Amino acid sequence: MKKGFLIKFKKISLFFFLAILASFIWWNIFLFDTFPKRYYLKDKFKPSFGVGIVVLTGGKGRIEKGIELLQNGYGEKLFISSVFSQTDIKSKLEKHNYGNYLFECCVSFDNNAKNTNENVLEVERWLDKNKEISKLILVSSYYHLPRAFIVVKKRLPEFEITAVPAINDLDFSSDLAFHIKLIFFEFFKVLYTLLTYL
Repeated sequence: MKKGFLIKFKKISLFFFLAILASFIWWNIFLFDTFPKRYYLKDKFKPSFGVGIVVLTGGKGRIEKGIELLQNGYGEKLFISSVFSQTDIKSKLEKHNYGNYLFECCVSFDNNAKNTNENVLEVERWLDKNKEISKLILVSSYYHLPRAFIVVKKRLPEFEITAVPAINDLDFSSDLAFHIKLIFFEFFKVLYTLLTYL
Protein backbone atom coordinates (compact mmCIF):
# COMPACT_ATOMS: atom_id res chain seq x y z
CA MET A 1 0.00 0.00 0.00
CA LYS A 2 2.86 2.33 0.85
CA LYS A 3 4.50 1.59 -2.49
CA GLY A 4 1.25 2.32 -4.32
CA PHE A 5 0.90 5.61 -2.48
CA LEU A 6 4.45 6.62 -3.44
CA ILE A 7 3.82 5.82 -7.10
CA LYS A 8 0.60 7.83 -7.05
CA PHE A 9 2.35 10.71 -5.28
CA LYS A 10 5.16 10.72 -7.87
CA LYS A 11 2.63 10.79 -10.72
CA ILE A 12 0.73 13.67 -9.16
CA SER A 13 3.98 15.54 -8.46
CA LEU A 14 5.13 14.99 -12.04
CA PHE A 15 1.78 16.20 -13.35
CA PHE A 16 1.95 19.43 -11.34
CA PHE A 17 5.59 19.97 -12.32
CA LEU A 18 4.80 19.57 -16.02
CA ALA A 19 1.72 21.78 -15.68
CA ILE A 20 3.77 24.55 -14.05
CA LEU A 21 6.56 24.14 -16.62
CA ALA A 22 4.09 24.34 -19.52
CA SER A 23 2.42 27.38 -17.94
CA PHE A 24 5.78 29.08 -17.45
CA ILE A 25 6.70 28.46 -21.10
CA TRP A 26 3.31 29.89 -22.13
CA TRP A 27 3.94 32.91 -19.88
CA ASN A 28 7.25 33.67 -21.60
CA ILE A 29 5.70 33.38 -25.06
CA PHE A 30 2.84 35.63 -23.97
CA LEU A 31 5.18 38.15 -22.29
CA PHE A 32 7.65 38.53 -25.16
CA ASP A 33 5.53 37.80 -28.23
CA THR A 34 1.74 37.63 -27.91
CA PHE A 35 1.17 40.56 -25.55
CA PRO A 36 3.50 43.02 -27.35
CA LYS A 37 2.00 42.19 -30.75
CA ARG A 38 -1.54 42.62 -29.50
CA TYR A 39 -1.35 45.50 -27.04
CA TYR A 40 1.88 47.50 -27.44
CA LEU A 41 1.77 50.98 -28.96
CA LYS A 42 2.22 50.65 -32.71
CA ASP A 43 4.18 52.97 -35.01
CA LYS A 44 0.95 53.75 -36.87
CA PHE A 45 -0.74 54.93 -33.65
CA LYS A 46 -2.28 58.35 -34.17
CA PRO A 47 -2.79 60.56 -31.12
CA SER A 48 -6.40 61.64 -30.76
CA PHE A 49 -8.62 63.57 -28.39
CA GLY A 50 -9.38 61.93 -25.07
CA VAL A 51 -6.12 60.01 -24.53
CA GLY A 52 -4.66 59.85 -21.03
CA ILE A 53 -1.24 58.45 -20.16
CA VAL A 54 -1.04 56.41 -16.97
CA VAL A 55 2.28 55.53 -15.35
CA LEU A 56 2.44 52.89 -12.63
CA THR A 57 5.78 53.50 -10.95
CA GLY A 58 8.15 51.22 -9.13
CA GLY A 59 10.66 50.40 -11.84
CA LYS A 60 13.39 52.14 -13.82
CA GLY A 61 12.43 54.56 -16.59
CA ARG A 62 8.65 54.48 -16.12
CA ILE A 63 8.15 58.16 -15.25
CA GLU A 64 10.57 59.29 -17.95
CA LYS A 65 8.70 57.24 -20.56
CA GLY A 66 5.38 58.77 -19.52
CA ILE A 67 6.76 62.30 -19.82
CA GLU A 68 8.30 61.43 -23.20
CA LEU A 69 4.93 60.24 -24.51
CA LEU A 70 3.23 63.39 -23.20
CA GLN A 71 5.83 65.67 -24.78
CA ASN A 72 5.47 63.88 -28.11
CA GLY A 73 1.72 64.43 -28.11
CA TYR A 74 0.54 60.87 -27.58
CA GLY A 75 -1.79 61.97 -24.80
CA GLU A 76 -3.29 65.14 -23.39
CA LYS A 77 -2.79 64.39 -19.70
CA LEU A 78 -0.48 62.25 -17.62
CA PHE A 79 -1.25 60.55 -14.33
CA ILE A 80 1.53 59.08 -12.22
CA SER A 81 0.48 56.57 -9.58
CA SER A 82 3.66 56.63 -7.59
CA VAL A 83 5.60 55.22 -4.69
CA PHE A 84 7.53 58.50 -4.70
CA SER A 85 6.50 61.88 -3.28
CA GLN A 86 5.62 64.72 -5.64
CA THR A 87 8.83 66.52 -4.60
CA ASP A 88 10.89 63.42 -5.42
CA ILE A 89 9.25 63.11 -8.83
CA LYS A 90 9.85 66.76 -9.73
CA SER A 91 13.44 66.47 -8.56
CA LYS A 92 13.84 63.31 -10.61
CA LEU A 93 12.52 64.99 -13.76
CA GLU A 94 14.53 68.18 -13.33
CA LYS A 95 17.59 66.08 -14.10
CA HIS A 96 16.10 65.44 -17.55
CA ASN A 97 15.26 69.11 -18.24
CA TYR A 98 11.51 68.60 -18.45
CA GLY A 99 9.70 71.94 -18.39
CA ASN A 100 7.60 73.02 -15.41
CA TYR A 101 4.79 73.94 -17.79
CA LEU A 102 3.98 70.24 -18.11
CA PHE A 103 3.26 70.01 -14.39
CA GLU A 104 1.06 73.09 -14.45
CA CYS A 105 -1.17 71.93 -17.29
CA CYS A 106 -1.03 68.23 -17.76
CA VAL A 107 0.55 66.12 -15.00
CA SER A 108 -1.16 64.73 -11.89
CA PHE A 109 0.25 62.62 -9.05
CA ASP A 110 -0.91 60.28 -6.36
CA ASN A 111 1.49 58.44 -4.09
CA ASN A 112 -0.66 56.38 -1.74
CA ALA A 113 -0.67 53.12 -3.71
CA LYS A 114 1.35 50.20 -2.42
CA ASN A 115 0.43 47.61 -5.07
CA THR A 116 -1.11 47.28 -8.52
CA ASN A 117 -4.70 47.08 -7.27
CA GLU A 118 -4.27 50.31 -5.33
CA ASN A 119 -2.63 51.87 -8.39
CA VAL A 120 -5.78 51.20 -10.37
CA LEU A 121 -8.00 52.66 -7.64
CA GLU A 122 -5.97 55.87 -7.91
CA VAL A 123 -6.38 55.80 -11.68
CA GLU A 124 -10.15 55.46 -11.26
CA ARG A 125 -10.27 58.51 -8.99
CA TRP A 126 -8.22 60.50 -11.51
CA LEU A 127 -10.51 59.48 -14.37
CA ASP A 128 -13.55 60.58 -12.36
CA LYS A 129 -12.06 64.09 -12.45
CA ASN A 130 -11.14 63.89 -16.14
CA LYS A 131 -14.29 62.74 -17.89
CA GLU A 132 -12.97 63.70 -21.32
CA ILE A 133 -10.52 60.79 -21.28
CA SER A 134 -11.78 57.64 -23.01
CA LYS A 135 -8.50 55.96 -24.00
CA LEU A 136 -5.49 55.05 -21.90
CA ILE A 137 -1.82 54.50 -22.63
CA LEU A 138 -0.49 52.32 -19.81
CA VAL A 139 3.21 52.62 -18.95
CA SER A 140 5.11 50.18 -16.76
CA SER A 141 8.02 47.74 -16.91
CA TYR A 142 7.83 44.99 -19.52
CA TYR A 143 7.30 42.21 -16.97
CA HIS A 144 4.58 44.12 -15.07
CA LEU A 145 2.53 45.31 -18.05
CA PRO A 146 0.44 42.14 -18.64
CA ARG A 147 -0.69 41.95 -15.01
CA ALA A 148 -1.33 45.69 -14.85
CA PHE A 149 -3.29 45.46 -18.10
CA ILE A 150 -5.48 42.66 -16.69
CA VAL A 151 -6.31 44.63 -13.55
CA VAL A 152 -6.95 47.93 -15.35
CA LYS A 153 -9.09 46.29 -18.03
CA LYS A 154 -11.14 44.42 -15.45
CA ARG A 155 -11.90 47.55 -13.43
CA LEU A 156 -12.19 49.89 -16.43
CA PRO A 157 -13.63 47.75 -19.24
CA GLU A 158 -15.05 50.73 -21.10
CA PHE A 159 -11.60 52.19 -21.81
CA GLU A 160 -9.45 51.34 -24.81
CA ILE A 161 -5.99 50.52 -23.44
CA THR A 162 -2.60 50.50 -25.17
CA ALA A 163 0.55 49.36 -23.38
CA VAL A 164 4.04 50.89 -23.49
CA PRO A 165 7.10 49.37 -21.79
CA ALA A 166 9.31 51.79 -19.85
CA ILE A 167 12.40 50.58 -21.70
CA ASN A 168 12.14 49.47 -25.33
CA ASP A 169 15.52 47.86 -25.92
CA LEU A 170 16.30 45.58 -23.02
CA ASP A 171 19.77 44.15 -22.50
CA PHE A 172 19.24 40.83 -20.74
CA SER A 173 22.89 39.85 -21.08
CA SER A 174 24.01 42.44 -18.53
CA ASP A 175 21.90 40.98 -15.70
CA LEU A 176 20.23 37.81 -16.91
CA ALA A 177 19.72 36.28 -13.45
CA PHE A 178 17.88 39.40 -12.27
CA HIS A 179 15.47 39.30 -15.22
CA ILE A 180 14.85 35.56 -14.83
CA LYS A 181 13.95 36.14 -11.18
CA LEU A 182 11.60 39.01 -12.11
CA ILE A 183 9.87 36.95 -14.80
CA PHE A 184 9.58 33.91 -12.53
CA PHE A 185 7.96 35.76 -9.62
CA GLU A 186 5.74 37.78 -11.94
CA PHE A 187 4.51 34.50 -13.42
CA PHE A 188 2.97 33.50 -10.08
CA LYS A 189 1.55 36.98 -9.56
CA VAL A 190 -0.15 36.75 -12.96
CA LEU A 191 -1.58 33.33 -12.11
CA TYR A 192 -2.99 34.74 -8.86
CA THR A 193 -4.42 37.75 -10.71
CA LEU A 194 -6.07 35.54 -13.32
CA LEU A 195 -7.64 33.38 -10.63
CA THR A 196 -8.83 36.50 -8.80
CA TYR A 197 -10.21 38.50 -11.72
CA LEU A 198 -11.30 35.98 -14.34
